[in-house]
Amino acid sequence: MRLGVIWVLLALWAVAVALSVNAMFQPPTGDGFARGLNRIEGFLGYQAAALVIALIVLSVRGWAEARWLRRLTLVPILLALALVLLVGGIILYVIVMDG
Repeated sequence: MRLGVIWVLLALWAVAVALSVNAMFQPPTGDGFARGLNRIEGFLGYQAAALVIALIVLSVRGWAEARWLRRLTLVPILLALALVLLVGGIILYVIVMDG
């Protein structure tokens, strides 16, 4: 039962990540400054859902008995951390290069 929960959570996380990537390929809507905000909003919304699921996966990590599955449960949170570091690095780069 617990093993099934881990797999379902990993599948939900993968779906949320796929939907966030898909949101970036939607046609932009709106006009002016807010044109295309629907794509960013969709991406960040699904990434937020993926982060919540990743934290839940991390909390049930101890349920996995196999070592490879325990390692697999680290993938969602590590990718979320990598995304945060990437966006933070880009923002920092722009600030430093502009100043």
